[in-house]
Amino acid sequence: MSLRRKIIIYVGMTTLCMLSLLYFISERALLHNYERMELENLRENMKKNLLSYFDEYTNLGAIAINYAGWDDTYNFIDRPTIPASNDPYLTVNFTDSLFMSSRLNITLLMNNRKQVYFGKAYDYGNNRPLDYPTTFIHTLQTEYASFFDQSDASSRKMGLLIVDKQPLIATSYPILTSNNEGPVHGTLVFARFLDSNYVQYISEKTDMPLSISIVDPFFIPPVQATTVTVSRKRVMPFWTESDKSTITGFSLLTDVNNKPAVLLKFVKPRELYKEAQRSIFFYMFYFGLSGLVFFFIISCVLQRTIFARLNRTINGMNVIKTKQDFSIRIQESGKDEITQLEKSFNHMMTSLEKSQNEIQYQADHDNLTGLTNRKAFFEYLEKIIKQNHQLPFRFAVIFIDLDRFKLINDTMGHHTGDLLLIEVAGRLRVCMKEGEFLCRLGGDEFCIVSHNVHDFKQIEHLAKVIREAINVPYDLDGYRATISASIGISLYPDHGKDSESLLHHSDVAMLDVKESGKNNYRVYSESIEAIRTRRMLLEQYLKCAIDNDELTLHYQPKLDLARNQIVGVEALLRWTNRQLGHVSPYEFIPIAEYSGIINEIGEWIMRSACRQFIAWRKKSLNMPLIVAINISGVQLLQPNFVDRIRGVFAEEEVDPCHFELEVTESFAIENFEEVINILLELRNLGFMISIDDFGAGYSSMKYVCQLPIQCMKIDKTLIDQLADNIRSQVVVSSLIEMAHRLQLTVVAEGVELPEQLRILQTYRCDQIQGFLISKPVPADRIIEMLNSSDLFLVPETK
Repeated sequence: MSLRRKIIIYVGMTTLCMLSLLYFISERALLHNYERMELENLRENMKKNLLSYFDEYTNLGAIAINYAGWDDTYNFIDRPTIPASNDPYLTVNFTDSLFMSSRLNITLLMNNRKQVYFGKAYDYGNNRPLDYPTTFIHTLQTEYASFFDQSDASSRKMGLLIVDKQPLIATSYPILTSNNEGPVHGTLVFARFLDSNYVQYISEKTDMPLSISIVDPFFIPPVQATTVTVSRKRVMPFWTESDKSTITGFSLLTDVNNKPAVLLKFVKPRELYKEAQRSIFFYMFYFGLSGLVFFFIISCVLQRTIFARLNRTINGMNVIKTKQDFSIRIQESGKDEITQLEKSFNHMMTSLEKSQNEIQYQADHDNLTGLTNRKAFFEYLEKIIKQNHQLPFRFAVIFIDLDRFKLINDTMGHHTGDLLLIEVAGRLRVCMKEGEFLCRLGGDEFCIVSHNVHDFKQIEHLAKVIREAINVPYDLDGYRATISASIGISLYPDHGKDSESLLHHSDVAMLDVKESGKNNYRVYSESIEAIRTRRMLLEQYLKCAIDNDELTLHYQPKLDLARNQIVGVEALLRWTNRQLGHVSPYEFIPIAEYSGIINEIGEWIMRSACRQFIAWRKKSLNMPLIVAINISGVQLLQPNFVDRIRGVFAEEEVDPCHFELEVTESFAIENFEEVINILLELRNLGFMISIDDFGAGYSSMKYVCQLPIQCMKIDKTLIDQLADNIRSQVVVSSLIEMAHRLQLTVVAEGVELPEQLRILQTYRCDQIQGFLISKPVPADRIIEMLNSSDLFLVPETK
């Protein structure tokens, strides 16, 4: 016979036996329990009402302390005379919305001399102001004078008041500074009426109907009254009255003078008692006795046929659940359906054990490198952070990002990129010490957790080892590749006490390395975070700078020393942001280059310079100016740069022969092979090509001879020391002589002193530029300066 059939037969027979038996428990015992339960339920309901009532004190006190412990209130009440009702402090802070949102009825501000500086009454239930609370103030000053006694910073009072036969709850707080310091300058009183609105609010809050009535100050609770404990400091009188249909609970509240004031009343129908009478009378005894017999019989039967074996099976399952070990198996016995269940379950455990091992490995490891992944990294970090609470120690999170990996991936293919990542993972394993944790966060990002960090030198050494290991060339299936890494470091607990903060801060430090030249390491600091935040803000605003008309061009004149005449100007970009004000080009130009915005800004500069040149020519037809424009390296290497600049000058109808393009020496030499052909094309278009900041970088004569330049600008750092440094004089004079032999025009930048000018005249320098002649000025000043050329007369050195 099957187990299912056995259970049906046994349960059917047992149920039939149970239905033939009646009556078990006596009526009186159960009714007594129901009555006790009813009373306890009423007591708990009254306690809930009282708790809700006293919560209002807490709520009122929380509002009061925000205003009483506020410097503005402190200064307001400290005034020698009572302010007018339209005082800004009052109109801003004690609006009708305050009374509505905080359910306030009366607010009172008094100084230490009991002078009322402000008083207001409001009916928040009907959203309308009430008359000035004269009665309230008078009652407080006469019947509840002690309520104002705020002797020190800790003297806060709250309680029940009866004003004009109307109960209300009130709080009285000393007025202090925001640091809770004195001396006490006065008293702040907030009050709320115990009216129908309040009773309805409490009733809705506790979902129990409540009524409130005022009692005589000499009221005495009945003899049978007990107590209900609301909190350790609040024990309230409690008693009940009942009849056959209802049971009523009472509790007495006292005012701030500890005199009886208000009686809380809670009425509840005796539905439970009535239902108990009916149920007990007809059924309880019968079902009690029947249930006992049924339980005995069915327990014996099921225990022998089902429960013993099921319990063993369930216990085995619980062991698997507790230990989370799918290798455990349940003991099989018998030949019925439970046996089949046990076999099926064991087979399922075998499959799950195998799948769990595979899933667990895949969930915690990177398929390509075999390293642990981002998920496992966070789990590991959280684990050691928890351990750190018990045994404090420092550890470092080292964030490693490969430089130029995307270039290798794109040029050599993804397969080669995967081989590179596998090789990098292997080298990082070699760099690690025993017990350190290595993972691949994703892409070309790796992370190492180094334990027991005693000083920075230890981490610095590890970072250097990692950098040197990664810098060694790679042989990837016949391809030879070199790569570097940017490394960011954060320390626990210095830079964060949770996994997200530690990873974020090491990432920030790594990004700072990338933006500073790559192939290095850096420990996180708050200054790095501040700089990055500033850069992000500048980049955000810079994207809208052209549309918001925030960019302008200033022009710095170039003086020809032989003719003593201005022969050119250099266009210099200025940015005045609406939020940040004036932003230095040294700050925003690198950001524009890094983000790619420089291309749009560069085109705007060219068009603006062209239009300004046309405007100058209209005012002075024979104006001999050459306008110099600085070209960023990012612009120069953009595809079709020559075609784009040709298009701009064609659209603006300006001849390129009136313009000079300046390229920095360091960029031109560093990217020599790419730059030389572009500069030749630009020169063929008619532009004058100038090498800027010469002497500040490589100063390689080999490259200078090959670059198609017509002008050399000597860097300001060489000119600064010209007047008092013999070596600077030798270098500058040699550069000028060399440039003249190469038939180049020489411009000295940053000339600020007459002595520098005299020396440059001696060396036959062609042109000068600097504050001695003029700072960068708006465009409308250039024509004025051309017409006042006598201002630039400089006596020759004798």
